[in-house]
Amino acid sequence: MRAPTWAARAGAFLGVGAALALVAAFAIAAPAAAHNYYVSSTPAINEVVTTLPDEFTVTTNDNLLDLNGTGGGFFIEVKGPDGLYYGDGCVTVNGASVSMPAALGPAGEYTLAWQVVSTDGHTVSDSFHFTWQPAPDAETSTTGSSTVPNCHGTAVGIPDSTAPPADNSSADILWIGGAVVAVALAIVATLMLLRPRKAPPAA
Repeated sequence: MRAPTWAARAGAFLGVGAALALVAAFAIAAPAAAHNYYVSSTPAINEVVTTLPDEFTVTTNDNLLDLNGTGGGFFIEVKGPDGLYYGDGCVTVNGASVSMPAALGPAGEYTLAWQVVSTDGHTVSDSFHFTWQPAPDAETSTTGSSTVPNCHGTAVGIPDSTAPPADNSSADILWIGGAVVAVALAIVATLMLLRPRKAPPAA
């Protein structure tokens, strides 16, 4: 049987290049896709709140990573129209949600900022607005703070220094190893295709 032509070799190498590109794109995109993302919250984004909830809560799509059970790396910050912060800064991590006891001051637009530690060990943060519009006779207003509230001496928004750092080396090794194996298989398959076949024995 004739050896593969130049066109066949070129096509095979182009196929290998495409396979490498796909593997690289998958290896890069897959870890990023593992980050948790916002699903819902109390209050909701841009909601007009008329009754003070028990807690401010942000819920993500997957369980959160609270390594030492103290909420290190997690926070919820609520800032009012007067520029003051409300709430005690004490967060609770429960499955896919992080929450803080609710407290608000004067009526107006508030900003809720949050940060969580994703299931892949990376932090994810964002913020949104909501409007506090209590009934005229409601007595729910509390005194705000000009500084970010602390919880048990740990500043909200600053990861607990006692929390061990997230180790992502194992996950990275798995992704890299999978990419290398896929590339090796693509190369072996291409070489098998390009290898000249033996002519059948003469009758």
